[in-house]
Amino acid sequence: MASSNTPIPVDDGFNEYESSLKRQKSTTSKVWDEMTKLECENKNELKAQCNHCKTIFSAKSSSGISHLRRHLNSCLKKANKDITQYTIATQPSPEGQPSIKKLQV
Repeated sequence: MASSNTPIPVDDGFNEYESSLKRQKSTTSKVWDEMTKLECENKNELKAQCNHCKTIFSAKSSSGISHLRRHLNSCLKKANKDITQYTIATQPSPEGQPSIKKLQV
């Protein structure tokens, strides 16, 4: 019996041209501590909502997150974590310079 060099088709249920499901990449940026991801009806779209002012932004991976970080840096509703208050004393210091004193709360 002569051997043939033609390949034998095998159906193993795997199509090498089929796209496999992509694994969801974990979000590591601290931006996501202050933003919430929103799912849209269109699965190709992804939105993010600021937890402070509730403004909605694009969160597609092609958009990056720089615009989200810039928003958080200027968000007016974001609570300032440093609650220490300072006042400028009306009386100049002995050196003649205005002095900054910590306000006693």
